[in-house]
Amino acid sequence: MSPSEYDTLVKNLKKLPGEFKSLIEKRIELFTLEVGERISGVMAHAFYRITGVVFLSLGLILILFAASKFVGELLGNEGLGFVVVAAPMLLIGLMFFFRRPRSMVTSTRDKMLSQFMKELTEQISQIERDDDTARAEDKNRKADNRSDHQAENEDRRRSEEKESRESQKPNTH
Repeated sequence: MSPSEYDTLVKNLKKLPGEFKSLIEKRIELFTLEVGERISGVMAHAFYRITGVVFLSLGLILILFAASKFVGELLGNEGLGFVVVAAPMLLIGLMFFFRRPRSMVTSTRDKMLSQFMKELTEQISQIERDDDTARAEDKNRKADNRSDHQAENEDRRRSEEKESRESQKPNTH
């Protein structure tokens, strides 16, 4: 290696820690930007949904208010109209509040459990396939080594036979 190549190599090696530090800083900056982008996307999506729910709720409230006024006029008592319209809403709300949707909980739990078991089974079968592959490769390697060893022994035996035949020939000099 020439002295100039050596000097260039030394300079590049001295730059390496700084370059590595710069790379790590850029990676951290990129990660921060990606996380910020995801958070802002989630927040924008949530804000959009919340705005939709607010407007739907306001519309439902106004419709229920109008229905209460109408039922109150039909019954001749405005308060009774509000009670009649509010009663089904209260019953439905109480039903959701006090009753657990067992079938929904059970089905969700079963789906999660089956997905977990499926992934676990796939991981185990992958490990077994990898293990079988490693065993087969090891077996092939051993077989190759045995056949190489047998070929060496065969070559050695042939050369020994050839040498013994040559040594048994009468010397005609």
